[in-house]
Amino acid sequence: MTLFAMGPFLWALSASLKTRVELYATPITYIPSAPTFRNYVEAWTSRLTPFSIFFANSLWVSSVTMVATIVISTSAGYALARFRFIGKNTLMLVFLATQMFPAVLLIPPLLSQWYALGLIDTYQALIYSNFSFTVPFTVWMLVGYFESIPRELEESAMIDGSSRFGAMLRIIVPLAAPGIAAPAIFAFVSSWSELLFATTFTSSTEMRTLSAGLLYMAGQYEVQWGQLSAGVVISTIPVAILFTFLQKHLIKGLTAGALKG
Repeated sequence: MTLFAMGPFLWALSASLKTRVELYATPITYIPSAPTFRNYVEAWTSRLTPFSIFFANSLWVSSVTMVATIVISTSAGYALARFRFIGKNTLMLVFLATQMFPAVLLIPPLLSQWYALGLIDTYQALIYSNFSFTVPFTVWMLVGYFESIPRELEESAMIDGSSRFGAMLRIIVPLAAPGIAAPAIFAFVSSWSELLFATTFTSSTEMRTLSAGLLYMAGQYEVQWGQLSAGVVISTIPVAILFTFLQKHLIKGLTAGALKG
């Protein structure tokens, strides 16, 4: 099953290391006879399809979206977990219900709003649009994790003179790090692979993100399969790095319930 799932990536990796002649040769070869990194160099430095710009745009949009999503959802999740107020359960259901509708339903209102604010073809339009998708679900994810942390821990800190915000920041957030890792990965990957907002709210080559840029590379003049495959391989690197750094916290969070008791 793992090999089956890895099939498309392994094919792209193989194609990215082939020369143009070998790429179009028959019969098809699965392992490059003379591996070369020329496709990676050409994809990164090409002026017609500036992959480096697409990559930088995606990295910026995804990073800002992830950081802002975690800041907002951590604060909101903590408030929903610790305070009682009218409409709390309804609000939680609304957060969950937002994931039941396709993102395309958000296009008309967001498009008119960004036009009115002059944000079309800007980073802000992409980041704010991603917020509308990532924040509700990450809040819903974090509420349950915060509720599993004993209130007595922060109450003890407040008795010692800490403010509620200080107790949350110094006591609760470090304990919730395993639970925050999953929403962080979700926010980054969702923004990194997002295509609908990127193709709708951007029009210039300089503002395209990676997913829209790869689509642009596939339809511009002719399809350079070697460069396109190299771009696909490069696009997996940031996600792999992020997962590597957060893997310890993610696994700890997933196994916490199994170790309880």
